[in-house]
Amino acid sequence: MDFNNFDYEKLTKTLSALVKKYAFASVFSCGKSVLGRDILCIRIGKGKRKIFLNGAHHSLEWITSSLLASYACDYAAALKDETEFCGENILKLYQSAAFYIVPMVNPDGVNFVINGIKKNSPAYGVVKGALGGRNVKKVWQANANGVDLNHNYDASFAEGKKMEREMGIFGANYTRYSGEEPFSEPETQAVKALFEKEKFDISVAFHSQGEEIYYDFAGNTKYKRTAEALAKVSGYTAAKPGGIASVTGFKDWVIDKFSLPAFTVEAGKGQNPLPFSQFEKIRKDNYALITECAFLRL
Repeated sequence: MDFNNFDYEKLTKTLSALVKKYAFASVFSCGKSVLGRDILCIRIGKGKRKIFLNGAHHSLEWITSSLLASYACDYAAALKDETEFCGENILKLYQSAAFYIVPMVNPDGVNFVINGIKKNSPAYGVVKGALGGRNVKKVWQANANGVDLNHNYDASFAEGKKMEREMGIFGANYTRYSGEEPFSEPETQAVKALFEKEKFDISVAFHSQGEEIYYDFAGNTKYKRTAEALAKVSGYTAAKPGGIASVTGFKDWVIDKFSLPAFTVEAGKGQNPLPFSQFEKIRKDNYALITECAFLRL
């Protein structure tokens, strides 16, 4: 299966093949993007613990979509064959946790980065204006409205807005613009609705890069021990984000509003978009981390 340049079309083909091949896996749409693409969620496992994984809030970080789709496919193949998976008994994993996986929160942005943007796109004017002459394939992190989805959550929103203005950001931009208000965007509304329905026991948002696991919000270090356990199996470092990266994100919202464990994992190292040559290491490190979510003490 080809996980390189993993755009929305590759995602839909991969997930369609997954559910055709494995009856125990299901895929549903939890919402639509600005341009009408489905925000797809994979459900696999029947355990009591509910685990939420999401990727590609940021367009340049599409390798996280590759990671999560790959994990679901490899998990399903192991379950069908009843083989060991990530050092665990696959049936035990299946019975321990239910995974809800949204590989691509921002399908419009991912497609801009991988395929470019055509002049007939409804988003062309917004994107061109926000780029200010930059190359969309090298800098675009936002959705089709020029909103950075991982700054569109209701967690210290006013503080984040102040910081972005200090950076000279006052409207649609290729990165860091949080939107007019929290959950102004259909993509974050979809994540919010899914989370509020399921109240996941543990959540991980996958980003790139840095090989770090962010665990705190506004001085709340309650989940540091859990982050350290995930760091141990992945080889990553448990860390606290700073500045504008410390507010208005998915993880921040879950910790702040629900008092539930949530983490940002910064996969790989280098400059986004990461070269696909890193994928095997990213996969190895994070398969272990994801699987550990089913068994660690919360």
